[in-house]
Amino acid sequence: MSMMRHPFRHFTRTHLFIFLGFYIVFAGLTALALSAGSESDRREAPIVSAALGSISGPFTGAIARHFQSCCWDFSLSIFPYSAALLGIGVLAQIVAMPWKCCERTMRLTAWCLGLLGWFGGVVLSFAHALS
Repeated sequence: MSMMRHPFRHFTRTHLFIFLGFYIVFAGLTALALSAGSESDRREAPIVSAALGSISGPFTGAIARHFQSCCWDFSLSIFPYSAALLGIGVLAQIVAMPWKCCERTMRLTAWCLGLLGWFGGVVLSFAHALS
């Protein structure tokens, strides 16, 4: 039993700070994109809920458009790709790395790329929702 190690031991405070950085940037971009529209768009768009919901990645555009069927379908269509990239970033924190010399750098790079893939779904989702 002593050989069993905690599978998430490579998740550190640095990972949390990187995640929060991505979230704050994309929540701010969401609020900025929705508040830059016309007055009628601002009345109809749930700016606060969409900004807070930017953690949901590709579903942010659907949130911003009150889950209209076309936006929801588009969000569902890009979800597997965003989730796969995020999954690869998480998996890179769990599996053993072959090179110990640059293990931390590789893990953090994979984490950033995974988060970029997930939060990049926000941009794609908005490209559809705001068109």
